[in-house]
Amino acid sequence: MKKLLLFLLTTSLFALTTNNTFRITFQNLKFQNEHMGLLETSYLFDFGNFYTGLSVYSAITGKRGGFFTGGVNLGYKYPLEKITLDSGLFIGGGGGGHAPQGSGLMLKIYAGALYPLNKNFNLVANLNHIKFKDGEIDSTQLALGVDYNFQDVYFLKPFNGYGYFSKERVFFSPFVLEYIPFDSKTTARTKQKRFSLIGAEIGKYKNENTFYFISTGGAFRGESDGYAEFLFGMGKKFPFLTLKASLGAGGGGEVDTKGGAIYKIEAQKNISFLNISAGYMGSFGGVKAYYLKAAINKNFNFASVGEKYLKIETKKFRISLYSESYLPSNTIRKDDDSKRLDVMNVDLGYFIDENYYAFINAASAYNGGSGGYAVGMFGVGYEKNFFAKIAVGAAGGGRVDVGGGLLAKAIIGYKFKNFSIGIGRIKAFEGRLDTTILDIGIDFDFYKGIVE
Repeated sequence: MKKLLLFLLTTSLFALTTNNTFRITFQNLKFQNEHMGLLETSYLFDFGNFYTGLSVYSAITGKRGGFFTGGVNLGYKYPLEKITLDSGLFIGGGGGGHAPQGSGLMLKIYAGALYPLNKNFNLVANLNHIKFKDGEIDSTQLALGVDYNFQDVYFLKPFNGYGYFSKERVFFSPFVLEYIPFDSKTTARTKQKRFSLIGAEIGKYKNENTFYFISTGGAFRGESDGYAEFLFGMGKKFPFLTLKASLGAGGGGEVDTKGGAIYKIEAQKNISFLNISAGYMGSFGGVKAYYLKAAINKNFNFASVGEKYLKIETKKFRISLYSESYLPSNTIRKDDDSKRLDVMNVDLGYFIDENYYAFINAASAYNGGSGGYAVGMFGVGYEKNFFAKIAVGAAGGGRVDVGGGLLAKAIIGYKFKNFSIGIGRIKAFEGRLDTTILDIGIDFDFYKGIVE
């Protein structure tokens, strides 16, 4: 008891236990005499009755496979005796699947209620309105879903020592993947050719051999630039092999996934930090493909809420939100339209030491007439008062001329407290895209405990 009290006293100034929520809802939009089913996946952080976080919306029914949007969610909860009132706002960018999303800016307002099933799960029901600023999607509908509530521990400054925690095993695996379609046609009714993806998986172990994961990727080679996917899955380790299954959304790049729902079955062999896989990807009435995949695996033993006396050392992480403007150039789009293109970006960074960091990036267009354009990248950076970073990844959609999808960017800039401004260049390896970019945004730094 004395140790526990001492730990609470010495860490309360910089350790923060947060209430977090993972939310999944489904809403069926109606526009232009058609329906499109959108799946929401959100990671939310509570601050009293207020909450905020990141959300992704993916088409899984209808005829707009490849429609994705991502952005920021802000909300407020008001508890009553048996239910909790819930309302909020989402702002983001995206599109795809040849939907009439205009420039891609999506706004959603919602109001509803949460009904507790137990300590960790709530039923979610709300009435919401979704509108794309200069597009033709403007729809009011009911959303139904579920919240999973849990706690986590973050640190406000570096800490190296002992405390009462539990150990949470998390992994990060960047990958490259080659799809080998068979008996499949594109949305243009031509033969679906092979294409390659770059992406990443982030997962969490339930026990020593069972884990859950999220997988996302985008095309960077072949004739399917603009294809993207976002899936949830489960895996189990056996003595000589790991088996995985996942379900989610995919499409774009004229890959015919019908309404957008796809699934995968995969066998994986772990060789040290390298994972080699073979699998099958299918959709419901659309594309079918075998695939080969290679991934690099990095494990983290994060400190979480618990009662074990463990030694930890913190590592710095960062979430960055910023707008990136592609300055006017006739290289941006396939039809030579030189209008400025504005893209909403989210970076998740991990600091290797005090100044150097690695990051993953996701971005989608919200202004400039190229709704549906999306980007995913891996990069490295350096910062003191100024910063410099380079990244490479995949992009496509929105008539942006990225060739097979592979592109790179480099940025230099200046930081003032949590705010940053930068200038750089973005260029496609095979397409004509080659223009100056301007960034302005905000960084949120935090520390996670690593169990030694």
